[in-house]
Amino acid sequence: MTLDDTSPDLMPPIRPEPKRRGGSGLRPHERRVLQAVALLCAVSALLSLHWLDEANNVEKNLKPPEKVVTVPPNEIGEFMGARWKVMKRETARPLAGGSAQGPAQGDVVELRFWVGVRPGDAASAKAVGSYGVAYRFVDGEGREWSATAAGGREFQAGVPALINLRGTVPRAKADSLELEIRAPRTDRKPGEPLLSLRFEQ
Repeated sequence: MTLDDTSPDLMPPIRPEPKRRGGSGLRPHERRVLQAVALLCAVSALLSLHWLDEANNVEKNLKPPEKVVTVPPNEIGEFMGARWKVMKRETARPLAGGSAQGPAQGDVVELRFWVGVRPGDAASAKAVGSYGVAYRFVDGEGREWSATAAGGREFQAGVPALINLRGTVPRAKADSLELEIRAPRTDRKPGEPLLSLRFEQ
């Protein structure tokens, strides 16, 4: 009897692992985990692309690109098939009560424009008089204040008319604001910008 027979090793020998086929070196469990992670990443990427595409579509429909046609001072602008010109401009105290020097009224004034317009044909007269036409006062920093047309009337082709526009604006901005007339959104064709006419100050 030898020493090896009477004192076996306290630690059994480690058996070598059988070689896996395919050469990937991954256990089946690890492979499934990696496949699940890859599938999750692919689904997330597809959902992100779909959301981004939907967001772009919504942005285009809600806020379409604008194309602004500018008119130098005292010049006539062609817009919506009509000829437009600013005839007069002035500022006044807002119609709301109170003193012009009071805390509520001292910082704002009413900006008034009188704009002459002559529609070229019946379609232009209808477009000029539609409710979709928007008037606003804008500054050079992208801010805007809405303006309203006083009184309503029907426009006729070839007949000049006067539009009285009013809006409450900051007193400090009143002398530098420009009038912008925006065409109705319903007149815009898909893929085309929303047209505006701006009278430079």
